[in-house]
Amino acid sequence: MYKHILLAVELNTKGDKEPIEKAMELAKKTGAQISILHAIEHISSYGAAYGVAVGADIEEMLLENATKEMRKLGKELKVPEELQIIKFGPAKVVILEEAERLKVDMIVVGSHGRHGIRLLLGSTANAVLHAATCDVLAVRLKH
Repeated sequence: MYKHILLAVELNTKGDKEPIEKAMELAKKTGAQISILHAIEHISSYGAAYGVAVGADIEEMLLENATKEMRKLGKELKVPEELQIIKFGPAKVVILEEAERLKVDMIVVGSHGRHGIRLLLGSTANAVLHAATCDVLAVRLKH
């Protein structure tokens, strides 16, 4: 029986549909609590060398937009705000750190099902699957 499920989302309606459905189905069957997590990748500091500080402004906009979308999703799924998490950093790192911090026993993440060189270059679902200390459900995305 799962008690706490961490649902990693892209905050993209198409990309999140299948993982959300699976996480909600699992939560309903097991009575588990759901936390929703979205990771925002840091913008490169390339412009800093030229005295252009656009990264911070863009990251602030990304955070505002993500927060708005997260609140909408949280309301739709009836997940309280304190269980709606947005963090900066590489998705695989953020997911693994938050899974440990929250002591979840299941992570649900979408997988694009990439093969060959694209898989070797790094898939978030693959990295989470191999490094997590709890169960991981990698849901194949249909689009």
